Amino acid sequence: MRILLVCYGSFLMMFSVLISRAFCQHPPLPIAFSSDVSGDWEIYLTDTTGKQPINLTRNPAADYYPTWSPDSAHIAFFSRRDGNHEIYVMRSDGTHQRRLTHHPAKDKAPAWSPDGTRLAFASNRGGHFDIYLLHLTNGKVEHLTENRFEDEAPAWSPDGNALVFHSKRELNWDIYVVNIHSRVERRLTDQPLMDTYAAWSPDGTRIVYSAMHREVELADFDLYIMDAEDGGNKKALTATPTDEAVPAWAPDGNSIAFQFEKDGRWVVHLMRADGSERRELIDNGAWAAQPKWYNNSDVLQIEPSGLDIQLWGSIRSP
Repeated sequence: MRILLVCYGSFLMMFSVLISRAFCQHPPLPIAFSSDVSGDWEIYLTDTTGKQPINLTRNPAADYYPTWSPDSAHIAFFSRRDGNHEIYVMRSDGTHQRRLTHHPAKDKAPAWSPDGTRLAFASNRGGHFDIYLLHLTNGKVEHLTENRFEDEAPAWSPDGNALVFHSKRELNWDIYVVNIHSRVERRLTDQPLMDTYAAWSPDGTRIVYSAMHREVELADFDLYIMDAEDGGNKKALTATPTDEAVPAWAPDGNSIAFQFEKDGRWVVHLMRADGSERRELIDNGAWAAQPKWYNNSDVLQIEPSGLDIQLWGSIRSP
């Protein structure tokens, strides 16, 4: 029995080393995410090793849904700090926070264009949620999708010519793509239950998304992958009895970060792009969600001057 225990312990050690090598990039990649661990929703910064997170926003109002600029010098997000959901931006160290949209309707879920000149976002300023483009050079807001149902959670194609989003236009949430120049739309999913929160792979060939399928027991949300061109070759990446949602690709296309339902709240997980080598990154005893990867190859310090290091329960590193 002692020999078996020693062998089992050695196996666990080897497994931990392999997982560490798989995910701990050189240098480790920063990940921004949202959490209410401080008592209100804030934007935090950690990395793929699970380094102690930094509270970037430090505002008593709710801050959600971070998105990095292409050069990773800035992070956009949406916030209720002025009494209404608006789009904000800050430097990646949390400084120079400022408001970008000014409208009595709700503006949310920003996504930064690959060329850095625009932010796509969802807004109900027309009475229901559509996709809009904010031109950062002059502040002009362009109404991109127009229909009487809800269009939400836009994400850019790597070439900057299209956006993928989920829409309730057929009385069910499905994944659509819109060309930002011609405004021609195409539908990628069509099944009885919901398809949501799509994200384009860095090479532009695949889209990962969260879907609820009837044939899955309990009909929970799992992560799926499909061809970006026509929605073909759909394949499940996860199969758990609770929900996975809001996936985000690593810049090299080899890994995916996402939020996972655990004990009635969200935590942050990482896995390889084929669904293997999954592990927990953030479980802080509160809610942690909406992870987004740093885009730049330059090293970003996770201990910026003057910001709060958030001490909390369990930061999972291999």
